Amino acid sequence: MTHAGAQKDAAGEIPPGWSYNPSAWHERRWLLCLAAIGLLAALYTGLSQLGVVNLWDPIFGGASSFAVTHSFISRLLPVPDGLLGVVGYACDLIFGSIGGDDRWRAKPWATLLFALTILGLGVVSLALTILQGTVIGHWCSVCLVSAAVSTLIFGLGVGEALATLQYLARVRYAQGWAQAWRALWNVSPAPPRTQRRLVDRAMTAS
Repeated sequence: MTHAGAQKDAAGEIPPGWSYNPSAWHERRWLLCLAAIGLLAALYTGLSQLGVVNLWDPIFGGASSFAVTHSFISRLLPVPDGLLGVVGYACDLIFGSIGGDDRWRAKPWATLLFALTILGLGVVSLALTILQGTVIGHWCSVCLVSAAVSTLIFGLGVGEALATLQYLARVRYAQGWAQAWRALWNVSPAPPRTQRRLVDRAMTAS
């Protein structure tokens, strides 16, 4: 589907070539809910690694979860990996909340930072899940919940970054690298009508 410019619906502006707006709040609210669940799971894991609480595992048992959360892998860094997960999910909540329904073009930096955060969490969670079974030889229910959450967030949230990258590519095609860089940080004023037509023409051509 091709558009001469971004269309609008009840969820705000729809990126050219898209059938929905990935920045709409009704799309992002599910990502933020998942990030809140992941934050609680990571916080629970981190507190258990600090000895504040005992990790309850109704599926694999406390001993299995303890073996995972207190393994040498979880201690590779000076900070327990559960606390790093807390930081990651907190960044998800922050970067996922910035901006309105048009942030795919109004705040590209926020959508790309959000994408980098969910990508990092997804890769780390996948690696730790594989290491649970292959190296540690035990499983942790809460850790698996966190891994599933981060995977879902990445799968559902990566589309917004793609819409932003497409927008920046069209700006670069129509107006050059300098304007695309300014558009990334949203530091330039709205382009004149003639420049706007150039962007719309590039959108149509793509």
